[in-house]
Formats: sequence, structure tokens, C-alpha cells
Amino acid sequence: MCRRSRGNSLERKRRRWRVWQWLCVLEANGGTCTYCTRRSEVMDHVVPFAQGGADDLSNLVPACERCNGSKGNRTPLEWWLSMFMRDHWDGNGTVHGGVRWNKKMTLRDLYLNRHEEALAVLENVEEVLAEIADKQRQRWFVRATPVDYPSPFMTVGYYRALYAKTIEMGRKGAWGHSKPEEVRKQEKAHPHPEGGPDSLSHSA
Repeated sequence: MCRRSRGNSLERKRRRWRVWQWLCVLEANGGTCTYCTRRSEVMDHVVPFAQGGADDLSNLVPACERCNGSKGNRTPLEWWLSMFMRDHWDGNGTVHGGVRWNKKMTLRDLYLNRHEEALAVLENVEEVLAEIADKQRQRWFVRATPVDYPSPFMTVGYYRALYAKTIEMGRKGAWGHSKPEEVRKQEKAHPHPEGGPDSLSHSA
């Protein structure tokens, strides 16, 4: 998983994910981004890979490309607070005033005012991670979706569209059953999803 680079230091190498693992992550949180309400498009490392974050399902959540790109190599808390400070603090050269919508608020006041929002973001991340880590749910994805790797022709987007109905039935059934026989028949009769395959990328 690692290779030598200049100076004999170790450079980490990202792992390759199977289709069931991609779908297990992307379809968590109702198939939406962990940080907003948009449809999930990529897998995001909660603790950034570049900061030593684990390249493992225990550190991955679904995200949209916009949030994933904005978050970059920061933790959710670092990203959320820096984004909020950028939008609401003009500084005025001191820590004693500079909130755009309340000039009497200090930097400390602003932080305390938004502390609960930051905690809510972390709580949601923890809930999504717990959903992904659920063993029964993971077993369902192993049984009901492909265990091979995506390819340039059979992309994650292709499989996600192909198994959309199956996954929705699994979600409604609390991941208690494998793929229904009637869904298998439908997939054989209609091997390509409407609109064709689309590509999805990995996170930063």
C-alpha cells in the first residue's frame, strides 16, 4: 500500500475500491451529501488522506463534488469554521469587533454563537459513518451488488443507476434481504440504465 519516494520517506498509495464498497458509501445518508442536501457524487475522507487519514470505509462518507472540493485537505470542523469565518468576519484589525451583521460581536462571540452548528456537523458525520459501518448493511451490499471493480466502461455511475431500484428496496427493507428475483429479471431485460453511464471520482 506504500512505496518509497525521495529521501527514503514513505508515500502512501490510495486503495482501489470495489463496486459494492462505492455503493455502500454513496448510498448512505439517503444517497445525499453528508455536508449538504445535494446528491452524493464522491467518497470523502473525513480525516483527509493527505493528513494521514485512514483509507478505509471507517473514514469515508458520501459527498457532492462541490463540498468535497471546498473541504479539500481539512477536517469537517476546520472546513466549517473557516468557511463561516470567511463569510461573516471582516476583522477590522482586532478580535474585539468585526462580525458583518453585528459590529458589537467579538471573535469569541462569533465562535460561541456558531459552536452548536459545528457540533451538529460532526454529529451528522458520526451518524453517517455509523450507517456505513453497519455490518448487516455491508453484507447486503456484498450480496446484492457486484463485488468486482468498476472500469472506464462500467463506471460507478453506471452501476449506481443500474442498481438504483434494488438499493431502494433494500433501504425500505432495512437491508434485511438480498436482491429480489423480480429485480434480477428486470436487470437482465434492461442491462443499461436510462441516460447511459456517467463517471464518479474519488475524494481528495
